[in-house]
Amino acid sequence: MFDNYMTRLKSPTDILPVKLNKGYDMKPNHNLSAWGLESGSSGELVAAGCSTIDLAGRYGTPLHVVHERRLEDTARRFVTTAQAQYAGIVSVHYPFKCNSVPGVIEIIRRAGLKAEVMTQYELELALYLGFENKEIIVNGPCKTEEFIRKSIENRIGLLIVDSLEELVVIRRIADGMRTRPDILLRINPDYVPRGMNYGSATGSRKGCAFGLDLKSGEAGHALRLLQDSPGLGFKGFHFHIGTGIRDARDHADALSCLPLLVEEARRAGQMVQVVDVGGGIAATTTREFTSFEMLRYQALGTLPSRNDGRDEERCFANVTHAISHAVARAFPKGELPELIYEPGRCIASPNQFLLLTINGVKTRAGVGTWLIADGGLSTVTLPTYYEYHEVILANDVNRPLAEKATIIGPACFAGDVIYRNKFLPVIRKGEVIAIMDTGAYFTALESFFGFYQPAVVAVADGQARLIRARESFNGCIRRDVVSQHDTVKESVS
Repeated sequence: MFDNYMTRLKSPTDILPVKLNKGYDMKPNHNLSAWGLESGSSGELVAAGCSTIDLAGRYGTPLHVVHERRLEDTARRFVTTAQAQYAGIVSVHYPFKCNSVPGVIEIIRRAGLKAEVMTQYELELALYLGFENKEIIVNGPCKTEEFIRKSIENRIGLLIVDSLEELVVIRRIADGMRTRPDILLRINPDYVPRGMNYGSATGSRKGCAFGLDLKSGEAGHALRLLQDSPGLGFKGFHFHIGTGIRDARDHADALSCLPLLVEEARRAGQMVQVVDVGGGIAATTTREFTSFEMLRYQALGTLPSRNDGRDEERCFANVTHAISHAVARAFPKGELPELIYEPGRCIASPNQFLLLTINGVKTRAGVGTWLIADGGLSTVTLPTYYEYHEVILANDVNRPLAEKATIIGPACFAGDVIYRNKFLPVIRKGEVIAIMDTGAYFTALESFFGFYQPAVVAVADGQARLIRARESFNGCIRRDVVSQHDTVKESVS
């Protein structure tokens, strides 16, 4: 099929930027209300009563904009929905790795979410931001002994064990400290969600190293080790099968191994009091490329289509309903464990966007148009490499589509491409575009590449407040030791 498609192409320009056909719907294909946004009196993009053009002028670009009230409401809605679906105790922990901007975490915490961390920095940040020790879950496949010791010393709520080797290390450290940490065993259920492949699914034993392997008996071995480990408090199991999962059945199907695990724990003299199902719930306004879409996009420049526009509230209800029933089936006698969720993407992603200024436009006859933005894949938009994110002209959200163009970043790097062959209005030098759904993994995956990292502002009720300052020269060079300078001059910025 692939070879047949290639032979139908007359030349490479068949897949490069072109003008739209007359029969194509020229209206912008975005629904602003999906992100809680509006069009201003001049057609500009407005968030929480703030003109994005004014924000770009005031704070500069690149600029992340957080929709504060909507972020808090989304987080609170997930908590209440999950609690309504389950007869037992429900706890919701926000994974800091998704977006660790302290101002973002503070907003999410107001909605009642607790913390899940995977590094010593994130642990220290959680404590710094005022999370109670017992509100913190420590996870991750590469915990150093220092990190483990710090977690036990601070008496965090749960320490998730990723391997047999790590279990032995935790036991040794805990015995030496004479402190009994509560632990969960992370299980690799060997499950690949629909639309994913084993190489990208964190619940796949073939493609991912995370967790204790069921098929080889690692989980049973860990339970037997715990029989001789009075210094560790076994509480239950942890699962996490992937990210951007769009089908509620996947979350439930991955838990089909839970009844056998509960029984195996019982035979080992352990009671399951906690089931942590992790996160991975997709945002409704963006999506990952499938494997085939990625191959076609990289080979032919065919940009995949946008998200399916599902209803967020219904999505939360469907997922938590499926998970709640799957957990309950493993406990038929009604002694339900505490159910823990770790949603990140579905809460943070749709409530933040990124403003970029187009600093140049290049058009080559017979080839196409390039829009040169002040942020790109090499600096601030890495997830656009494998995800679809809508792009909106912030100056005029109603300007009709006119052509396919390629949006590139500012670096001297041929791969610094945000999107190839994206249907867009005619965009002029100096205008501003908004990349939607940048709340998940955009700030986490920012790179330096010689460019100052962007500021982050939160908007609410017509007001904007700075929650992360734009990086400065002093900030960049602070960790460096320069032989001819004892200190960096404060006048340099």
